[in-house]
Amino acid sequence: MKPNPPTKPRLPNEPNIQRWQLTSAKSIFIVALVLFVGLAIRLVYINTVMSERLLDIAESQQRSRMTIDARRGTILDIRGRLLAGSRPRYSVYADPAIIEQPAEVARKLAMVLEVDAGVIENEIRSSSSPRFCWLSRLIDDAQADAIRSMRIYGIGLKSEFERYWPMDETAAHVLGFTGSDGHGLGGMELRHDAHLSGKPGYRTTLRDARRRAIGGEASRIVAPQDGGHLVLTIDSVIQHIVEKRLAEQVEHFDAESGISIVMDPKSGEILAMACVPTFNPNRYKDFSVDVRRNRSVTDPTEPGSVFKPFIAAVALEEGYVGPREMIDCRNGLHSFDGRLMHDTSPHGEMTITEIIAYSSNIGMGFIGTRMGDDALYDAVRRFGFGTKTQVGLAGESSGIIYKTNRWSSYSKTSVPIGQEIAVTPIQLVTAFSSFFNGGILLRPRLVRSLLRADFTTEQAFTDSEVICRVMPEDIADYMATQALPAVVARHRPELDVTEYPTAGKTGTAQVPDPVRGGYEEGTYLSSFIAGAPYNDPEIVVLVMIRKPSEAIAHYGYEVAGPAVRDITRSTLQYLQLPPVNTQASAMP
Repeated sequence: MKPNPPTKPRLPNEPNIQRWQLTSAKSIFIVALVLFVGLAIRLVYINTVMSERLLDIAESQQRSRMTIDARRGTILDIRGRLLAGSRPRYSVYADPAIIEQPAEVARKLAMVLEVDAGVIENEIRSSSSPRFCWLSRLIDDAQADAIRSMRIYGIGLKSEFERYWPMDETAAHVLGFTGSDGHGLGGMELRHDAHLSGKPGYRTTLRDARRRAIGGEASRIVAPQDGGHLVLTIDSVIQHIVEKRLAEQVEHFDAESGISIVMDPKSGEILAMACVPTFNPNRYKDFSVDVRRNRSVTDPTEPGSVFKPFIAAVALEEGYVGPREMIDCRNGLHSFDGRLMHDTSPHGEMTITEIIAYSSNIGMGFIGTRMGDDALYDAVRRFGFGTKTQVGLAGESSGIIYKTNRWSSYSKTSVPIGQEIAVTPIQLVTAFSSFFNGGILLRPRLVRSLLRADFTTEQAFTDSEVICRVMPEDIADYMATQALPAVVARHRPELDVTEYPTAGKTGTAQVPDPVRGGYEEGTYLSSFIAGAPYNDPEIVVLVMIRKPSEAIAHYGYEVAGPAVRDITRSTLQYLQLPPVNTQASAMP
């Protein structure tokens, strides 16, 4: 019997090794499977969710896109004269990523741009964007030609539009100004920014690895859509007349500031609106925010005696006083419930016309006492005080008109003389115009029409917007032809425009002290507002001079009156209105 061959000895842990090998193979398979599935999911994610973003990145690496600015629309005066326009200029930019020697590039550019080389180098090295930074905006043509001829790799020129105002300070507070991005920051530039701005276009260019343009059919241009144009109601000649005369008066009386508005009472169109001191929108950064503010609409103030005709008109209409009734004005001194009131000159019995002509505080105090708080409050609100006129300028104030639950026992004598309330100049001239158009309150307007980029009319605003009737026609006629002309007749040398019979009201208001309360000692707001010719009015003119030197004069007829007189005469002559009469107007 043949012996069995010897068997291979088994290692004690052989089954464990086999199991470990099998487990390792499974683990490797599972890991590979997981990695494969993860990779597949990632590929799906990249080709779906990230597809658009990655394509954009690739596009940005292969193509450059440069915005083509739209030309901002012009602003014209009522006769088509240019008030604001845009002209092409070049700006210098850099691509910091491809500029190998920033210091050398900065040195070359500094000679042309007249800027310190260190400033330019710092802009290139510290740019927040790795591919773009501005070096100089809106350079002149000679500078652009010089930079173009240098052919500096990484430096380019971009065509932009520079906003400019050819008449400099003229109507600056109405026009406003624009920022470095070309968008409006004040006035009409801000209010109608969307209409003026247009829509920018762009140009895309295919580039090689070194960002050099390849051009050809790969380039694409989408043309910009230029902005529309704006036609204002402002007449630049009248505006110049107003600004020049207002500035002279502010300087002559060493005053703090002045405001003037000229309005067509038949339409509500504003022909001129001026503030002194003024500013130049071409250099707006050189002027403080306070100077750039259009105080004609933003700053309410106590009006003083120019407010008396509004209360008188309502009192006449509602029978609190008759047109021929005599009111005892107590020789210029009277106490109302413990409040001692004064007139500038003593008078006894006077009619409502004489009370307005001599600006009697005591006479108006008696009328206000008869009316009472509620009737006075309704009269004030009827003329639009306490409500924005919606003239279309940013920052317009509604004024300050307290409800009667906040009135004191003095209010019924204070409100009729223009105290304890605050109104804006635009509210005042709007309300006063109702005396000269039959008692109708019209919405003031600064815009005549909106034009498309090709100067065709998009929207016209030729029809007057009636807010409401504030008084019967006969009351308005009485005020315009009897009561208000009496004021002018009393101060004929300062107020009378001989060729054009004028009707108006003076005012000399104390200036409130915002810190200590009460009124500032020896400071006044001197005003005069008038319409002419009063039998068929063409214009209403308001002038307010703040804080004239008391050492020179401070009464409204002395300070503001001559300016209104001269503006009225010059404006009506410019409008070619024949003289209505050659005799000085007489007191009725």
